[in-house]
Amino acid sequence: MKNFEFHNRVIHDVTEKLKELDIDLFLIITSEGSDKMTRFIPGVDTVGSGAFFFTKEGKRYGVASSIDAQDVEESGLFDEVIRYQDYDSTVAGLLKKLNPKRVALDFSETDAECDGLTLGRYEYYKAHIKGQLEFLEVSSDLFIPQVKAVNHQ
Repeated sequence: MKNFEFHNRVIHDVTEKLKELDIDLFLIITSEGSDKMTRFIPGVDTVGSGAFFFTKEGKRYGVASSIDAQDVEESGLFDEVIRYQDYDSTVAGLLKKLNPKRVALDFSETDAECDGLTLGRYEYYKAHIKGQLEFLEVSSDLFIPQVKAVNHQ
């Protein structure tokens, strides 16, 4: 864990922006450190496939492999850390449980720092939730630049 107080404050600020913008969920999908956003929020990296869920109600979920789960748990930043046997069904199951209407993902046409979700990971994720639930996807560039501006590292 890099800095609990800093990353906890960042997550809190993201939650406030989610409420303000009526975005139900900020979802970070990563694998082998592919999304650099994880250095800022939540401040925990993964080796295997991982996902971080932040709701506008303030709930925090980490989905991690058995190799990564200990670091995610020890960060103290999550309400629940789910160790998966099957990553795809675990992520899809949590999405169904949360049932968001608007989801922010880490993609952007204008802000490179908010563009960490690779096209391959995105298409793989979409293929595994197809037909299971519907929601509007928005860019994390709606709030991450403001959160970064007030939380200098």
